[in-house]
Amino acid sequence: MAKMTMDHTDLINASQAPSAKAVYFVGPFTSRITFYSQQVRALRLAHAMHELDLIKTGQQVAIVGAGAAGSTVAAALALLDKQVTLYDPAAQILQLQSASSRLLHPHIYEWPARGSLDDRAGLPVMDWSAGTGGVVCNALRGEFSKISAPLSNLMFRAGHKLVGIVPSGPAWQLTFETSDGPQTRIFQHVVLAMGFGDERPAGDVVPEDYWRPGAVGTSATEPVSGATYVVSGNGDGALTETLGLLIDGFEHVSFTRNFLGFFPGDELRIAAGATFTGAAFEQDIGASLRSNLLPILEMHGVLDRLRTMLRKDRIVTINSSGPLFAAGRASQLNQCMVLALLEAAGTEGITVQRTRGFVAGTSKTTDGTALEGISVGSTPYTGSFKHVVLRHGPDIKKRYVPAATLIVDYEAHLAPLLEAGPALAAPPVLDESTFELFEQLRIRKIADHASRPQQLLQADEAKRIVEILVDPAAHVLIERGSHGLTDVAVACERLPKRVTVDVHVLPSKFSEARDLVRLAKGSAGKIDLRAHPTVLNEWTELLPGISAAPDPTSVRAARDYDGAQIMAGVDACLMRALDSRVQSAIALGQTPPLSKLSTPLLAEIGKTWKAWQPDLDANPSVRFDFLRWLAQVDQQEVSPWDGDHGSVQRMANALIMIMAANCQQPLAPKSIERGNLGFAADAVALGTGCEVIGADPISVRREPDDWGVDALILSASGEVNVRNPAGRVLDGGTIGNTVRAARRVSPAIIQNNPFWRERWAGDLDKWKEAVAEEFAALRERQDDQLNGVAK
Repeated sequence: MAKMTMDHTDLINASQAPSAKAVYFVGPFTSRITFYSQQVRALRLAHAMHELDLIKTGQQVAIVGAGAAGSTVAAALALLDKQVTLYDPAAQILQLQSASSRLLHPHIYEWPARGSLDDRAGLPVMDWSAGTGGVVCNALRGEFSKISAPLSNLMFRAGHKLVGIVPSGPAWQLTFETSDGPQTRIFQHVVLAMGFGDERPAGDVVPEDYWRPGAVGTSATEPVSGATYVVSGNGDGALTETLGLLIDGFEHVSFTRNFLGFFPGDELRIAAGATFTGAAFEQDIGASLRSNLLPILEMHGVLDRLRTMLRKDRIVTINSSGPLFAAGRASQLNQCMVLALLEAAGTEGITVQRTRGFVAGTSKTTDGTALEGISVGSTPYTGSFKHVVLRHGPDIKKRYVPAATLIVDYEAHLAPLLEAGPALAAPPVLDESTFELFEQLRIRKIADHASRPQQLLQADEAKRIVEILVDPAAHVLIERGSHGLTDVAVACERLPKRVTVDVHVLPSKFSEARDLVRLAKGSAGKIDLRAHPTVLNEWTELLPGISAAPDPTSVRAARDYDGAQIMAGVDACLMRALDSRVQSAIALGQTPPLSKLSTPLLAEIGKTWKAWQPDLDANPSVRFDFLRWLAQVDQQEVSPWDGDHGSVQRMANALIMIMAANCQQPLAPKSIERGNLGFAADAVALGTGCEVIGADPISVRREPDDWGVDALILSASGEVNVRNPAGRVLDGGTIGNTVRAARRVSPAIIQNNPFWRERWAGDLDKWKEAVAEEFAALRERQDDQLNGVAK
C-alpha cells in the first residue's frame, strides 16, 4: 500500500470542515486505522498547526479523547509551547487498551511492506515497542507522565465526557459531563480525537469492545464440548477473533511471530504479493490466496504444525456480508494466517462453517441466538449459536453525537478529497522534519539537564548514520537513516559533516559493495564505512581495518535500498578532484611532476576541459570507462579508481597530457575495449596515470599486443618503449585462408620524459609539431605493415 505524505496546508484542509475552522479531526474516516498510524497523524497535525502559526499566543487548545491520537497530539502541542488541556471520561489516558492481551504492533498490519516487522514504533515522542495492549499502554502512560511533569502548559482532566460543542464567537464552547455536574469551557482550538466508536450491534447482541478482555472465547476449556460460535465480519478484528477461537491457548503476539517463523525464506511474501498486488479494494481474493499460499504451506509443513494447535471443543462459523478474504478489508498477514488455519482445520477434520450475508437482526432461541439475513450458499441459515461475536466495524457517528453537526460536515468535506486522492486514506508517513522537530523539543524540554548535551549529541550522530540491511519482512535490501544513500553518494566529499554507513549484509549479497568501499575512501573521511561483526570478515577483505558496526538502531522509516548512484557518486567525486587539479595547473602554470606548461597550451587545455566536462557528466557509462582506464591499466576485471586520493595527481596529469595532445591530434573520450580515447576513424588511444601493473612498472609492457592500442599517453612513466614487430604473420583464421594480415605496430607514445616536458613547456607550435610527428610516425608504421601484407 502506498504511503501518504502531504504539505501542511493540505493536511489542515483534510483535518477540518470548512464550516468549523479551528476544530480538527484525527483520521476517523481513514480505511487503515492502527494505534501507530493515529499517532503519526497526530504528530503531523501538531506540526502543521505550528508551521502555519494557527495557534496564536495566549490561545487555548482542547484535546478531546486521551487515546493514541489524543495523548500524542496533546504532548506534541505542549512541547510546542501551546496551552493544552486534554479531556477524557476515563481516569487515565489510553484506557481502552490498558488491560488487553491483544497484540499491539506498530507496523505489522502493513506486512509485507518494508519495516513491517520492526517492533519499535520509532516515534520522537510517545514511542513504544510491540507487545500486548496492557504492556504498551502502561509504558506510554509512563512516557506521558515524563512529558507532562515539567510542562505547566499541559493539563489532563480525567472524568470529563464531552456532551456538547457549539461556536462561541471566534472560539468554541465545550460542555463536559463530570462527577461534579456539567462544566463549560471556551477554547480557540479543539482537536476531536474521540476514537472510532463502539462495535455496531445487531438486534439484541451488543458486541464487546475488541480491546476489552471478556469471557467469550477465552483460552479456558469449554464447559460443554461443541460450544457453537459465530464470528461475523471480515476485517482485522473478525479475523483475529477467528484465530483466537480456533487456536488452543491463543496468544496473539507469539502466534504471529511463530507463524512468520514457519517460512525461512521469502515464499510467504511472494505468495501474498502474487495475490494482493493489483487487486481492487474489496475484490474477492480467496481463491487466488489459496492457490498461491497452499503450496508453500504444504512444502514447509505449516499445516502439520497448525493442526497440533487446533481446538476441538468448539464449532466455529464465520460469516461475512461480502467475501471473507477481500482485498484491503484486513491486513494481508491476518488473511494469510486465517486461510492457513482453515486449511489446517480441514486436514484435521474440523469443520469451520462459512455463511454469508448482512446481519439484519438477531433473535433469541432455546439454543442461543439466531442471526437474521445469513445463508449457506443460497439457503437461509436457520441454526443458532451459543456465542455471537460481531465485528462489523465501529459506529463513528454515534461516538461523535456531541459534535453531530461537525462530524457530518467533516465527512461531507472529506469524501471528495478521498475520491480525488485515495492516498489520503493510506498509512501516513512520519517525515524527517516532523521527527526532528519533536525529537529536539523532547530532549531540550524533557530530558534532565545533566544528560541533555549527551542526548543532543547522540541525536545528531544518529541523523548521520545510514544502515544497509535485509528487511525481515520483505527479504530485500533496505536503507534506514535520515539521509538516503543516494544523497550521501552525490555529496560524497562535500558532506558538511561525516556520515557513517553501517552494513549488516555480506558484500557478496549486493553488487555495489566494492563501489561503496570506493565511495568511503573517495570521500576523504566524510563517509565512514562500518560492518556488523556477523559480516565483518568479508568486508575486511575489501577494506582492511574497517570498523565494527553496532546492531541496527535507526528508527527512521525503511526505504528501498538504492545503490544505483554509488558508482556515479564516486566518479563525480573523482571528476571534482580532477577538475580541482586541472584548474590549479591552469592558474599556476605548472603541475607536479610535469613541471611548467606553456600559457597558450594551458589555455587550449582549459577550452578542451570545459567542453569535455559536461559531455562526460551527461554520459555516466563513458565517464566510468574513461576514468577507470585513467586510473588503472590492468582491466582484465573491471577495475575503476579505488578511491585513493594519492593517485589523483597522476590521473590529473594524464588528463592534462591527453587534452594537450588534443590540441593537435583530436581525441574523444569513449567506451572502448582496450582504451579510453578514440581518434581518427577507428583508432584507439589509452591515457592513464597508472604507475604499475601488479608489482611491476608499466614499462614492462614492451610488445604492441601487450597494450592493444594505437596511442599511449602516460603521465606516471617516461620509460615505456614498445618494440615495432618485425616481418609479417599469416592469418590463423579459417582453414585454407592464407591471406596475410598486418601485426599491430608500436603505438604513438606521449609520456612524462624530458623530451615531452621540454615540448609542453615551450612554444605551442613546437608542441603541436611534436604531437603531429608522433602520430605521423604511427601512421607510417601502419602503412608499412599494410603495404608489406599486400605484397
